[in-house]
Amino acid sequence: MTLSDSLTILVNSFLSGGRVKISELSERTGVSIATLKFYLREGLLQAGALTAPNQADYGETHLRRAKLVRTLREVAHLSIAQIAAITGALDRGEDLYAVMGATVDSLGERQPGAPTPEQQQAAPEIDRLLAALDLPTRGESLARDQLITSLAAIRETLFPGFPVESLVLYARAAADIVDAEVRATPGMFDVEPELALDRSVLALTLFEPVLLAFRRLNHEKLAASRLAARPGVG
Repeated sequence: MTLSDSLTILVNSFLSGGRVKISELSERTGVSIATLKFYLREGLLQAGALTAPNQADYGETHLRRAKLVRTLREVAHLSIAQIAAITGALDRGEDLYAVMGATVDSLGERQPGAPTPEQQQAAPEIDRLLAALDLPTRGESLARDQLITSLAAIRETLFPGFPVESLVLYARAAADIVDAEVRATPGMFDVEPELALDRSVLALTLFEPVLLAFRRLNHEKLAASRLAARPGVG
């Protein structure tokens, strides 16, 4: 080890107040040491402060990043390549809104292949509706893609000529839910970018099934009440 290396280790050791070893980082994040080392090798987690030739200390930034990567991997089920794109954007200091949009767009699957004629017809209608509702119309938006696919499928298989304006009912219901969520979690995004992304991914991933479940239960209740009113149906 060179004199320069020795001085680097001494300086980092002196400045490492509040830092922890990788074993404690593992305990605080719930991520195994082997997985943390994998994150380091893949560049998802930045290197720690060198304290010995084969040892390093880690701080709060590593804690936040490790928790974010764990959420993206274990909750959102993103690939390593997708996570690397997100953490890379954070490391480059890209705009948080853009990074969050890219993160949300990675949380689901897009319709494979080229758009059908029905989807091509639905796309400008969806864009006009989103603009009227003052909602984002990003071309790469997964939500926009899902709306286009759904509207085309509704018209093809269920209600031919279904007006796009009928989707406003769902948009307003979603807006009411989001407003309630914002009131219940003040300052949710007034934190470090990693924590803001972590919370956003958790909220979207964990609460969206709740909305779907209640819709299904209400349809089940409606079907039961309608069928019970028919003669000869038990």
